[in-house]
Amino acid sequence: MEEIADQTRLIRRPEYRLFQTSDLDEARSRVSQVYCDHRLSSRSGKVDAFLYHMPFRGISFNYMQYGTESCIEPGYLKDFYLIQLPLQGRAHIESGGQVIESDPSRASVINPSAFTKMVWSHDCRQFTVQITKDRLERIAASCLGMPVQGALVFDTAMENGNAQHASWWRHLLSFICEYSQECSFYRNTEILETELDNIIRALLYSLNHNYTAPLLNDTQTVRPRHVRLAMDYIHGHISENLSMETLVELTGVSERRLYEGFRQFQNISPMRYVQQTRLQAVRSALQTCRDTSVTQIATEYGFTQLGRFAALYRQVYGELPSETVARR
Repeated sequence: MEEIADQTRLIRRPEYRLFQTSDLDEARSRVSQVYCDHRLSSRSGKVDAFLYHMPFRGISFNYMQYGTESCIEPGYLKDFYLIQLPLQGRAHIESGGQVIESDPSRASVINPSAFTKMVWSHDCRQFTVQITKDRLERIAASCLGMPVQGALVFDTAMENGNAQHASWWRHLLSFICEYSQECSFYRNTEILETELDNIIRALLYSLNHNYTAPLLNDTQTVRPRHVRLAMDYIHGHISENLSMETLVELTGVSERRLYEGFRQFQNISPMRYVQQTRLQAVRSALQTCRDTSVTQIATEYGFTQLGRFAALYRQVYGELPSETVARR
């Protein structure tokens, strides 16, 4: 992993450094601002901690250490996935009932739904990739051709000797290298967002998870361009006012051809697909957003008739929206 260690110099720039401190409470507080609230302890009661943070929309790249043997207990990450690769040192990780020893030859993947605690060695320095649950599930749904039903769960261990895993790291490093150039084409927002989506898409095809089988099987069926265009647009604009007219104008085909394409390849009409995707987005938000009401979330995704929404939600998920909220 010398190449990854070398490329982290592009993140270790002054503009990306969030903090450096020997105060344990300050380290915990500052790290919590990037990740989530957590418990942090060390044998000495002190740390030599720093964090470099390269943020994008729904994904970030980070480089950090605590500088002393440290116990970190975030519990449930809830709304993001976290890939951690020690560039030196090691980390003992217990997550979702699995235990792995992570070092420069083995990264870890922490799922939002898995209770997690870790012990980092005194010399542990980690390169991490943080991806929000919303962005990853949006890309997964686009790849699958249907909304993600239930949690998407990765295997916890990511072996760097695996050819597919190594390919993903190379892809990621090439992006960081190019983005760091002064006149990079990634300064164009559309190109940047497309590439970040591709990084997540490549992750889904490279790592093993509970949607691997349907995802790989789905590659045997090649959807027409107009169907793929419509699906990608739906997932990227799900909170907007989507109509059949909008999709027809976007794809450049007739309403009938678009309808028939969805029926043939998705076994569903375009607007029914919009409805299913919105329902999944609402369910994901209800499971993770603690400070937002059911009404606010439903309205945000276009469900203005709340009685009809609640009935439809119950029909699909077997429970009322309020029952989903109660189980958070």
